Amino acid sequence: MTNTSWRPAAWRGFGWGVLAGLALVALMYLAGTFLGLRPLPQALSGPVLAIMPGFVFGFLIDTLQHAGKVVEEFGLIVAMVVGLGVLGAAWAVASGRWRLAQSALVFAGIGWLVVTALLLPISGVGFLGLNDGPTTPLVWGLLFAIYGVILQMGSASPLPDQADPGRRRTLGAVPLAIGAVSLGVLALRLVPDWYRAIFNPPEAGLSGLSPELTPVANFYVVSKNFSDPVVDAQGWTLSVGGAVDKPLKLSLADLRALPSSTEYVTMECISNNVGGGLMSTGGFTGVRLSDLLAMANPRANGTWAAFKARDGYAESLPMSLIRGAPELLVAYDLDGAPLPEAHGFPARILLPGHYGMKGPKWLDSIDLVDHESGGYWEAQGWDHNAVVKTTARFDVPRDGAIVKLGAISLSGVAFSGTRGISKVEYSTDGGRSWLAADFKPPLSPLTWVLWSAAWTPGSEGAYQLRVRATDGGGVAQDAKATASYPTGASGYHTIQINVAKS
Repeated sequence: MTNTSWRPAAWRGFGWGVLAGLALVALMYLAGTFLGLRPLPQALSGPVLAIMPGFVFGFLIDTLQHAGKVVEEFGLIVAMVVGLGVLGAAWAVASGRWRLAQSALVFAGIGWLVVTALLLPISGVGFLGLNDGPTTPLVWGLLFAIYGVILQMGSASPLPDQADPGRRRTLGAVPLAIGAVSLGVLALRLVPDWYRAIFNPPEAGLSGLSPELTPVANFYVVSKNFSDPVVDAQGWTLSVGGAVDKPLKLSLADLRALPSSTEYVTMECISNNVGGGLMSTGGFTGVRLSDLLAMANPRANGTWAAFKARDGYAESLPMSLIRGAPELLVAYDLDGAPLPEAHGFPARILLPGHYGMKGPKWLDSIDLVDHESGGYWEAQGWDHNAVVKTTARFDVPRDGAIVKLGAISLSGVAFSGTRGISKVEYSTDGGRSWLAADFKPPLSPLTWVLWSAAWTPGSEGAYQLRVRATDGGGVAQDAKATASYPTGASGYHTIQINVAKS
């Protein structure tokens, strides 16, 4: 093969590699559904986030919100297909130089080795992916065998001009059919979930003034995972170990049998934009973390509690904070029912007054250690303490609303973690002047307050409305607008409305 003749072969091989790659990716997701195989984009999401600079991730989260995870998964799928296309190009060039029967299967084997011996270990599922089960390398082997068979179809010699037109059309339709079926499978498997994530997240189901207690179906959900773990309650245990004299291993029944406490708590995601919906209130029931750890007789050198979750999430808290926060729970119920899977069933850490990143879901173990063991998001540069900032938002009216001239109801929520709210104010002239709003007493010292006001504009026109809050200690909300990375967003929620006579 000459230096110029390899290029057409490489492009042909790339095309067939992309086609075979689409089929492999489609079958990979089907294997995930029916055989429990972890799709490669899901496995690699953690390492990708680990190498992404925190400020870049923060920008993407602030800009894309729920769409960020969709963009990441789509990008990893594209990268996977392109990589398999490059493997196909290498096969085409090599097969032009060295004639080898079923050479595509040899290159498929190379692809299998790259995935099972390099990418899966990087993703944390062990050599050959054996941490996910002994069948993992076998399933990947089958997927790459199918990839190799489709790739080998690209080596067929072109039909002579006098060949039967029907046969020519049939052979030409085969790659089109493979591509169409593969794209169809991916669309059916992924697009509904992507659509729900972007356009219909749980919190989007609420309109008007927020209720004091958020319905569980509308409680915001944020997760680092493409697919959250499903934990079997019968086989689950919570282990408490490390620097303790009496290690514990508790089943869910054991945990529920311990003295319990119920706390009404507002939770907020650290990536919530000012005025955003990633904030919800619920009644959580569980065991006080301080009481649970006391049962294990902590040693003096156990100065930090390190948490590990089923999805690999990690977090740690100082024992000084835990001992001084009786509201900190190992929670197993939300609003009187077991935690939904998306909220961490069978148990999660609940840390009121701090952003949700400090409360691991799907909790598996707690170990007392002598140092801060780090956290998943802290490793990306997010704040280690993650204390909730004072915030207030408009629920009614919505930004861009057209309202009728006359008495207008303004309402929303204000929240300041465990510090409480002492004052809520609103402005109808872009912040030049401020008026006090009324607010209801909170459900507990750990929840938001619902505020309201009646305002009658003097004339038609466009108005810029703002709202701000002051915490229970008299400290006013930060007026400076900042993005969520790395300590949580700040600034005043600002909306534009138009007042008309009719």
